[in-house]
Amino acid sequence: MQGMGMLIGLLFLVLAALELMFGVPAGGGPRVLFGVLAVSGVWTLVHLLTGATAVFCTRSSRWAARFLVVAGACYAVVGLAGLLPLPSAITDTLPLNTAGICLDLALGTAMLILGVGWLRRGRARRR
Repeated sequence: MQGMGMLIGLLFLVLAALELMFGVPAGGGPRVLFGVLAVSGVWTLVHLLTGATAVFCTRSSRWAARFLVVAGACYAVVGLAGLLPLPSAITDTLPLNTAGICLDLALGTAMLILGVGWLRRGRARRR
């Protein structure tokens, strides 16, 4: 579980680094990473914080699993919210396009499944 948490944390840190390298503006409008994913300065900050938190939480398997559950739920909610018509104030700050929504839903669901599965498995062992 710790290895999976570290892998996901490094994935988010690499994503944030790529967003910074391609010149995502700090307060400007959205840019597109690899011609597919809409990113902004706020998304870069979110990805940096998620990656750093994931790496920090890999100190124990239980913390890694809890991180996966909480972060997975957050990303799944963001993906679901992207399917709804949102006010322009939100979409200007956190731009969501179809690829981003699919990525958020897929990554959030995978993180939830991994985290909840490990936590359930740990409880079953203790019995």
